[in-house]
Amino acid sequence: MEQLRSVLDKKKGLAQKMKDKVKANKSKKGMNLGDLYPVILTIALVAILLAIVMFVLNEFGDQMDNDSAAENATEDIVDDFSDFVPWIGVILLVVAAAIVLGIVIRSFAGQGRV
Repeated sequence: MEQLRSVLDKKKGLAQKMKDKVKANKSKKGMNLGDLYPVILTIALVAILLAIVMFVLNEFGDQMDNDSAAENATEDIVDDFSDFVPWIGVILLVVAAAIVLGIVIRSFAGQGRV
């Protein structure tokens, strides 16, 4: 019973720490330079997963009969995914520009150095 109480106390402490982090993050205005790293990792992960899905669907489509409905459907999916790929660079550019603008605006607004 004592072990259960100690585990529950530790979890309450962890929950309180997470609440404090959320409050600290809410007090920030705009994006910081440190916010760029998780955004880039997330978009890179999406790009890698997208490439894997396209490869698997392409290989799966190659094993089907030509001009079958299933083969046409997999080709359509791969084509739709390939239309999305150029947008990943645009999304990264917009996020980077937002962070740079946030830093410049904050420095000129008298909030000190970043």
